[in-house]
Amino acid sequence: WPEVRPVSFAAVLRVARELTGWTVVDTAASLEQDEELSYDTAAPRRNGITIQAVQDADFVVAVGSADPVGIQRLVRGLQDLATVVSASPVVVVNRVRASAVGPAPERAVRRALARYAGVDDPVLVPSDAAVLDAAVLQGRTLPEAAPTSPVRLAHARLAGRLGLAAGANGRATARGSRRLRIG
Repeated sequence: WPEVRPVSFAAVLRVARELTGWTVVDTAASLEQDEELSYDTAAPRRNGITIQAVQDADFVVAVGSADPVGIQRLVRGLQDLATVVSASPVVVVNRVRASAVGPAPERAVRRALARYAGVDDPVLVPSDAAVLDAAVLQGRTLPEAAPTSPVRLAHARLAGRLGLAAGANGRATARGSRRLRIG
């Protein structure tokens, strides 16, 4: 949103950090910078909010889809991300399934990410539309509807990677006194 300046968004993030234990910012995928505007710091920038959020994040979670197009976009996105932040993101690949990747989809996704992006430890979330749809239909969270489903266990692995633990109510809580901000 070029109408919102990154400096204004940074102020919103500061307030959010004061009000909550952790803040999640779901950004647009593009990190492309408007090179022709780089000399003018007051000019609106198409991806300024995304870049600001990623640069201010304590943790960056890069999410891609487990299909040939999704993996290619994720690899390219990780290359773009490396030009904006120095820390390695936690990489999550959604909808891992043999129908889109072939036999042994987990192994295929891991190999592709290791080979083309140098990512050795992605969090892989299996495709399980039936479990997710059932939770939505029941109006329940995934931990309530299917606490031991492979999708739920993958979400728990992601939470653990980020230093979060699931409380008794299924909600993630920060371990210790560390405040988490995720972009």
